[in-house]
Amino acid sequence: MQFLLSIALISLILWSFKRLNFVRNSGISIKELSFLFLLKLLFGFALYVIYTQFYTDRSTADIFKYYDDADLLYHHLLTSSPNDYFKIILGIQGDDPQITAALKNTHFWFKPFDTGVFNDNRTIIRINMVIRLFSFGAYHVHAIVFCLMSFLGSLAIFKCFYSVFASKKWELIIACFLIPSLLLWASSILKESVLIFGIGGLIFSFTRLLHWNHKRKAYVILFILSILLLSITKTYVLLILIPGLIAWLLIVKWKIKHVHLTFLISYGVCILFAFNAYRITPQFDLGKILQKKQLDFINVARDTKAGSAITITRLDGSLISCLKNSPEALANCIFRPLPWESNSIFAFFASLENLLIFLLIILAGLYSKKPTDEQKPYLYFSFYFVVLLALLIGLTVPVLGAIVRYKVPAMIFLVSFLLLCIDKEKLLLNLKRIIK
Repeated sequence: MQFLLSIALISLILWSFKRLNFVRNSGISIKELSFLFLLKLLFGFALYVIYTQFYTDRSTADIFKYYDDADLLYHHLLTSSPNDYFKIILGIQGDDPQITAALKNTHFWFKPFDTGVFNDNRTIIRINMVIRLFSFGAYHVHAIVFCLMSFLGSLAIFKCFYSVFASKKWELIIACFLIPSLLLWASSILKESVLIFGIGGLIFSFTRLLHWNHKRKAYVILFILSILLLSITKTYVLLILIPGLIAWLLIVKWKIKHVHLTFLISYGVCILFAFNAYRITPQFDLGKILQKKQLDFINVARDTKAGSAITITRLDGSLISCLKNSPEALANCIFRPLPWESNSIFAFFASLENLLIFLLIILAGLYSKKPTDEQKPYLYFSFYFVVLLALLIGLTVPVLGAIVRYKVPAMIFLVSFLLLCIDKEKLLLNLKRIIK
């Protein structure tokens, strides 16, 4: 039954690729897109095999925990009290004793440490609860839906950049679809899949609203829904994106020539405001929130005896502390794990990917190409998003395995930025000279 349902769903998705304008008019052929989607599914299945054959403790496997909680709630509530099941999905469960009892039986609805921000575990569990209504309990149906969400998010990001970098099609395909960590960690029932879907929808709708006039209502709806999805998945990602979107809007509408300076000022003002917001709203003290988040991660790493735990400098809750730790944070997020730090097959391949990133940074520095005025907002938006997200992850996360996963959304924009900055002709010409 699970095999037949999975094949039927995959066939339906591939069939729909030929009929959806969003997919057909992407700049990538249907055959190429079908291949990319099937490759993504293959990586998702490989992750499933790894967690069923080699890391067999299901209770600690992230690809199962949200599905398992949704399945538990389905069996506990849907037959006996379907209204309560839908109340949980809609987030209106309140203090109903029956719902509270059901939620207490789950393993990941409640987090062991409360940082005061939205519990994004519940978003992923709720999505699985919706899918469970038609999946007949087939795990791979859930995985395929999450894989499709991630794929559509990547395609949306591709379409945004391709509109102004038409000569860089294959560089964008590599960045949006073929990064190994993206293929592995955003092809299953994980937050990264939903996050990429939300980021793609947000940026795609934003650029369309910025430059196009037709179908405005559809893009407004997509923009709002993407904001809502990101706000209940990874709020901090949305907050990092907002200053970039503000700068981008100002540059296009006011025809500002100093693109880099505009992004720098936008992020600078927003960061200063965020670190001083406690003067207006005492409960929102960003410095203290980051300090507590870091401490929670350290405690989780200690309690779970994380094999890839590293030592990071403690934050003291101030902006100065964050600035002092920034070089270490960036290095940890972008370049680690290093090859000699690899204690698992996941870490080994992540270290190879980091070496390729290091090589691309060198090549981008040696063979850079000046972008056009139209291209600059895309590049600086990517640059600042990567830097801010890498800083946040590096400052708070003391586990290399977690860092590899958390930075997956940033990898799309990092690789895009580097590949788009490299002058292929100049590089190939230099290689020919060296070979001769």
